[in-house]
Amino acid sequence: MAGRFNRYTIQVVDSACRCVEVNGQQTMHFVAPDTRSGVLKLYVVKDGGDICYVGITSQPMSSRLRIGFVDDGHYGYHGYKWKDKLEQAELLVWTFPDMARDHVEAIEAEVVYCIRKQTGNWPKYQMEIHFHQASEEQRQMARRILHQCLE
Repeated sequence: MAGRFNRYTIQVVDSACRCVEVNGQQTMHFVAPDTRSGVLKLYVVKDGGDICYVGITSQPMSSRLRIGFVDDGHYGYHGYKWKDKLEQAELLVWTFPDMARDHVEAIEAEVVYCIRKQTGNWPKYQMEIHFHQASEEQRQMARRILHQCLE
Protein backbone atom coordinates (compact mmCIF):
# COMPACT_ATOMS: atom_id res chain seq x y z
CA MET A 1 0.00 0.00 0.00
CA ALA A 2 2.82 2.46 0.74
CA GLY A 3 4.43 2.01 -2.66
CA ARG A 4 2.45 4.50 -4.76
CA PHE A 5 2.91 8.19 -4.13
CA ASN A 6 3.06 11.49 -5.94
CA ARG A 7 6.06 13.77 -5.76
CA TYR A 8 5.36 17.50 -6.12
CA THR A 9 7.42 20.64 -6.22
CA ILE A 10 5.61 23.45 -4.47
CA GLN A 11 6.49 27.14 -4.31
CA VAL A 12 5.68 29.58 -1.55
CA VAL A 13 4.76 32.96 -3.00
CA ASP A 14 3.16 35.84 -1.09
CA SER A 15 2.30 33.64 1.90
CA ALA A 16 0.57 31.08 -0.30
CA CYS A 17 1.56 27.72 -1.69
CA ARG A 18 1.22 26.59 -5.28
CA CYS A 19 2.02 23.41 -7.13
CA VAL A 20 4.52 23.77 -9.99
CA GLU A 21 5.45 20.16 -10.76
CA VAL A 22 4.16 16.64 -10.20
CA ASN A 23 6.20 13.50 -10.82
CA GLY A 24 8.63 15.45 -12.98
CA GLN A 25 5.97 17.13 -15.14
CA GLN A 26 5.28 20.85 -14.98
CA THR A 27 1.75 21.58 -13.81
CA MET A 28 -0.12 24.01 -11.60
CA HIS A 29 -2.50 21.40 -10.20
CA PHE A 30 -2.48 18.51 -7.80
CA VAL A 31 -3.54 15.16 -9.25
CA ALA A 32 -5.96 12.44 -8.17
CA PRO A 33 -6.25 10.84 -5.71
CA ASP A 34 -4.56 13.72 -3.84
CA THR A 35 -7.38 16.02 -4.94
CA ARG A 36 -10.13 13.90 -3.41
CA SER A 37 -11.95 14.82 -0.23
CA GLY A 38 -12.49 12.03 2.28
CA VAL A 39 -9.43 10.04 1.17
CA LEU A 40 -6.75 9.81 3.88
CA LYS A 41 -3.35 11.06 2.81
CA LEU A 42 0.02 11.04 4.51
CA TYR A 43 2.29 13.82 3.29
CA VAL A 44 5.91 14.76 3.80
CA VAL A 45 7.43 18.19 3.18
CA LYS A 46 11.13 18.27 2.31
CA ASP A 47 13.60 21.09 1.81
CA GLY A 48 16.48 19.53 -0.09
CA GLY A 49 17.67 16.65 2.10
CA ASP A 50 15.87 17.95 5.20
CA ILE A 51 12.51 16.48 6.15
CA CYS A 52 10.52 19.40 7.50
CA TYR A 53 7.08 18.04 8.29
CA VAL A 54 4.97 14.88 8.26
CA GLY A 55 1.19 15.17 8.33
CA ILE A 56 -2.07 13.49 7.43
CA THR A 57 -5.29 14.85 6.01
CA SER A 58 -8.53 13.71 4.43
CA GLN A 59 -8.94 17.03 2.63
CA PRO A 60 -7.77 17.69 -0.91
CA MET A 61 -4.07 18.62 -0.68
CA SER A 62 -4.66 22.12 -2.06
CA SER A 63 -7.23 22.78 0.69
CA ARG A 64 -5.00 21.39 3.44
CA LEU A 65 -2.03 23.46 2.33
CA ARG A 66 -4.16 26.62 2.02
CA ILE A 67 -5.37 26.20 5.61
CA GLY A 68 -1.80 25.70 6.80
CA PHE A 69 -0.77 28.94 5.13
CA VAL A 70 -3.66 31.23 6.10
CA ASP A 71 -4.47 30.24 9.68
CA ASP A 72 -3.10 32.85 12.07
CA GLY A 73 -4.00 31.49 15.50
CA HIS A 74 -7.48 32.99 15.72
CA TYR A 75 -8.93 29.54 16.48
CA GLY A 76 -5.80 28.18 18.19
CA TYR A 77 -4.05 26.88 15.06
CA HIS A 78 -1.23 29.05 13.74
CA GLY A 79 -0.64 27.20 10.50
CA TYR A 80 2.53 25.52 9.34
CA LYS A 81 5.74 26.56 11.06
CA TRP A 82 7.52 26.27 7.72
CA LYS A 83 5.14 28.58 5.83
CA ASP A 84 7.43 31.61 6.05
CA LYS A 85 10.74 29.76 6.03
CA LEU A 86 10.75 28.00 2.63
CA GLU A 87 10.49 29.40 -0.87
CA GLN A 88 10.24 26.00 -2.52
CA ALA A 89 9.79 22.49 -1.19
CA GLU A 90 9.22 18.93 -2.24
CA LEU A 91 5.88 17.43 -1.21
CA LEU A 92 5.38 13.67 -1.24
CA VAL A 93 1.83 12.34 -0.84
CA TRP A 94 0.65 8.76 -0.20
CA THR A 95 -3.06 7.88 -0.14
CA PHE A 96 -4.81 5.30 2.02
CA PRO A 97 -8.39 5.10 0.71
CA ASP A 98 -9.37 1.95 2.62
CA MET A 99 -7.62 2.51 5.93
CA ALA A 100 -9.01 3.86 9.20
CA ARG A 101 -7.68 7.21 10.43
CA ASP A 102 -6.03 5.75 13.54
CA HIS A 103 -4.10 3.30 11.34
CA VAL A 104 -2.81 6.13 9.14
CA GLU A 105 -1.96 8.14 12.27
CA ALA A 106 0.03 5.13 13.52
CA ILE A 107 1.98 5.08 10.25
CA GLU A 108 2.50 8.86 10.50
CA ALA A 109 3.95 8.51 14.01
CA GLU A 110 6.18 5.64 12.91
CA VAL A 111 7.48 7.69 9.95
CA VAL A 112 8.37 10.53 12.32
CA TYR A 113 10.04 8.08 14.71
CA CYS A 114 12.00 6.47 11.85
CA ILE A 115 13.17 9.92 10.72
CA ARG A 116 14.46 10.61 14.22
CA LYS A 117 16.10 7.20 14.47
CA GLN A 118 17.78 7.38 11.05
CA THR A 119 18.79 11.05 10.89
CA GLY A 120 19.17 11.89 14.58
CA ASN A 121 16.65 14.73 14.22
CA TRP A 122 12.90 15.16 14.36
CA PRO A 123 11.34 16.72 11.27
CA LYS A 124 12.48 20.35 11.35
CA TYR A 125 9.06 22.02 11.70
CA GLN A 126 6.97 19.20 13.16
CA MET A 127 4.26 20.62 15.43
CA GLU A 128 2.39 17.58 16.69
CA ILE A 129 2.01 13.87 16.25
CA HIS A 130 -0.78 11.43 17.07
CA PHE A 131 0.49 8.28 18.74
CA HIS A 132 -1.20 4.92 18.26
CA GLN A 133 0.11 1.42 18.84
CA ALA A 134 1.50 0.35 15.45
CA SER A 135 1.37 -3.14 13.99
CA GLU A 136 4.43 -4.66 12.35
CA GLU A 137 2.77 -4.05 8.96
CA GLN A 138 2.36 -0.35 9.78
CA ARG A 139 6.00 -0.15 10.90
CA GLN A 140 7.08 -1.73 7.62
CA MET A 141 4.96 0.78 5.68
CA ALA A 142 6.59 3.62 7.62
CA ARG A 143 10.07 2.31 6.79
CA ARG A 144 9.16 2.05 3.08
CA ILE A 145 7.78 5.59 3.12
CA LEU A 146 10.94 6.91 4.77
CA HIS A 147 13.07 5.07 2.21
CA GLN A 148 11.08 6.73 -0.58
CA CYS A 149 11.50 10.12 1.12
CA LEU A 150 15.25 9.70 1.27
CA GLU A 151 15.68 8.58 -2.36
